[in-house]
Amino acid sequence: MFAIRSRWVPAYVNHIFSAGMSSSQRSESNHSFFKRYVTRKNSLMDFITRFNMALRHQRHEELVANHIDISEQPRLTSKFQMENQMVHVYTKKIFLLFQKEIDQSHFYVCTKISTSGDSKIYVVERREHGKTFDRVRHITYYTETDFISCSCRTFEFNGYPCRHVISYLRKKQVLLLPDKYILRRWTKNAKLGYPDDLTEGFSTDDSSSMSLMARHGLLSHKASLIVDEAALTDEHSTFLIGEFESLHLRVKEIATTGNIGSSRYKSITRPDSVTIQDPSAVRAKGCGKRLKSGKEKSISKQNRQCRICGQHGHDKRTCPQRNEMTNTDVDQRDNAQYDGTQFDRGDDRTFTSHDGTFTSHDGTFTSQASSHYDVGNWFF
Repeated sequence: MFAIRSRWVPAYVNHIFSAGMSSSQRSESNHSFFKRYVTRKNSLMDFITRFNMALRHQRHEELVANHIDISEQPRLTSKFQMENQMVHVYTKKIFLLFQKEIDQSHFYVCTKISTSGDSKIYVVERREHGKTFDRVRHITYYTETDFISCSCRTFEFNGYPCRHVISYLRKKQVLLLPDKYILRRWTKNAKLGYPDDLTEGFSTDDSSSMSLMARHGLLSHKASLIVDEAALTDEHSTFLIGEFESLHLRVKEIATTGNIGSSRYKSITRPDSVTIQDPSAVRAKGCGKRLKSGKEKSISKQNRQCRICGQHGHDKRTCPQRNEMTNTDVDQRDNAQYDGTQFDRGDDRTFTSHDGTFTSHDGTFTSQASSHYDVGNWFF
């Protein structure tokens, strides 16, 4: 049982949200990541330098992913209203997984089979033209909590609805995905806000009751959100540097005069972000037809010469005169077995082979077999 644990363990843990990761996947992925930067031969100082380099690379990839979520928008594949809703909610990576589930939900049919107490059970089957599928999934709808659970446990394990739940919602004509099936972890606004412990002990009436560390943590969090968005482009970075300098001077002025009302700072609204969609899929150029080489292009079919009639433009396979000839004549000419055989050219001239000598019956020529003559359409 322990040797085949990979087959039966997931059946007991797929109801626990793990963001789609197995028990050892997280540690193994970290090992694979850091092995690209450090080795066991590094000194302690070299290890710290390389470790910090790896962390900077990881943070850079996170900023790139945030920029993609803000600026880019995946292309929609259907007119389903739920897909249009979640493209603005999910991050791009999670939305592509959710979009795949929506596309596959069109092939499933949901049928009610039983009702017991406060739950209703449905069976979901995949149906395609000319194909049969033995596996079925069961959906349980709890009327008291208004929650849907599927036997595949995709929502509980990965955190987004599966194709079976979407087919049930489609049957019930639910056009928008309810909030209870949207995890904040996979949304674009997952990093907005701040933990509750930063504002613990803070009172809007008396801000002095807030500790120094709490105030520093709250301001650092607010500033980090602005820096993360402004660092994506040079224009935003230049604008933020100027604003920071103005704020710094304003804070010094407030600390000196103690007058907060005389503010010279003017709030500037953030410009609307430009949405960039994925490019349309196009067929690669050059596929479908065989590319000819320069030598093959230089040889034209008009330069071919037939070995039967001697004309240009075709070969012996497509020669019209060959089609008029009988198979016996063709075999006799191709095999060149002329010893003791008489050939009729068709114009009252025949040629007879006598032990390697070809003699014309009308006295035109007599030759040895070592010589070659071309008389009309016959070649010896």
